[in-house]
Amino acid sequence: MDKYIKLLKEFVDNKITADDFEGQFLQLFKGDNNLQIGTEFKILDKLFADVDAYCSDSDLIEDPRFDIDGVQLQVLAQETLNKLVKLTAV
Repeated sequence: MDKYIKLLKEFVDNKITADDFEGQFLQLFKGDNNLQIGTEFKILDKLFADVDAYCSDSDLIEDPRFDIDGVQLQVLAQETLNKLVKLTAV
């Protein structure tokens, strides 16, 4: 879980861009053979859907119900980070 928390912190602290976060998160999540179905997976799978909805070009966002920009992705990443930190603190 530490690798996800580290990546999320980098993004919410503006150390990496939304585009960089998108690429790194997708690579990490898709290649994670150790992630088991459970609470952690559900939290990260929700973020996966959010990352999938991310559109780097705001001019291409046709429907804000289905497409999100970098600012919205960062808000959702912060929510995910909060959930993971809380989960690991238990």
